[in-house]
Amino acid sequence: MRRACRVTIKLATDTKQRKIGALLEAYRAAVNCYLRSLWDNPGKLDRETLARLRDTRLSERYKSQALKQALEIVTATRRSAKALGVTATCPHFNGAATLDAKVVTIEEGQGSFDLVIKLSALHKGHRIIIPTRRTAVLNKWLNQPGARLIQGCSLAGDKLILWVAVPDLEPKSQGRVLALDCGVNKLLSDSDGNHYGTEFKAIRDKIKRRKPGSKGRRRAYRERDNFIGRTVNQLNLKAVAVLGVEALHDMKRGKKKGRGKAFRKAIAPWVYRQVLNRIENYAQANRVRLVRVNPANTSRECLACGTTRKDNRSGEKFLCVSCGHKGDADTLGAQNILARTLATLGSVESPKPNSLM
Repeated sequence: MRRACRVTIKLATDTKQRKIGALLEAYRAAVNCYLRSLWDNPGKLDRETLARLRDTRLSERYKSQALKQALEIVTATRRSAKALGVTATCPHFNGAATLDAKVVTIEEGQGSFDLVIKLSALHKGHRIIIPTRRTAVLNKWLNQPGARLIQGCSLAGDKLILWVAVPDLEPKSQGRVLALDCGVNKLLSDSDGNHYGTEFKAIRDKIKRRKPGSKGRRRAYRERDNFIGRTVNQLNLKAVAVLGVEALHDMKRGKKKGRGKAFRKAIAPWVYRQVLNRIENYAQANRVRLVRVNPANTSRECLACGTTRKDNRSGEKFLCVSCGHKGDADTLGAQNILARTLATLGSVESPKPNSLM
């Protein structure tokens, strides 16, 4: 498996940062040129398609990287549009450049700068040498047996993402089963009745209050992303062998009742895929098997009598209209996810409804 670790490039001089900015500008322009071309005229990673881009300061190696990234974006955009049943439009790229060993070399540094990244510059025969420091996260993964640093990076404005190849770890053979419910107010709730990230609603509201495209909104997004990482890291998986989660998808789209403009606007800052991806990485690091189950009605189905009704849930409260069983809706959702996880595993165990009281 591959782990992504962020390092700063703010330690580079102003001159080098200007060169990096110019490189990114030229690279993004190349990707967008290829995107417009590929959208109307399909191509592939070959000389003929590469030749569609002529007026550029980029070397052939960078052009190859830009074409490869454009092909991936076009494929992903069309596949996503097909799955959602919507009309696809030509995407615009303004993200990080994904670069491999053709243009990137990573070496050991000296002294306080213990890592050096060398990028091919716009001018042939020149390189941008960026001194930086290893982070605690990077050292953690590199200290794993058999781990190695991949020659390549993802380059953005003020940061680099490096990748560490880590051998897949065998899942635990013994341990308990736990389940998680992913929510829009409380970020996570587990089947033991614990809640994590209860301040998430305040962060969501902060994002909505910030003007789109503003520095304030970008800061709020960074706060949200850091909050997700910290929250997932609070999970104690030492005694857990299997973790059950919902197989969530298309939560922000669709023509179901209640999914209007107001609903989409309210949950726009809720990046459930990012949360699930972070949980998956955390589970892998702790040798925990991840089981994804059907998310339908997990917070509406009564664990005591099996009645599934929309009226059973009101906000974060659950009260069964059939048997009167009550409890926290998010905890009950996690309990139902646990029951479905156990069923998937073929276990005869079942969660106890009295734990919801």
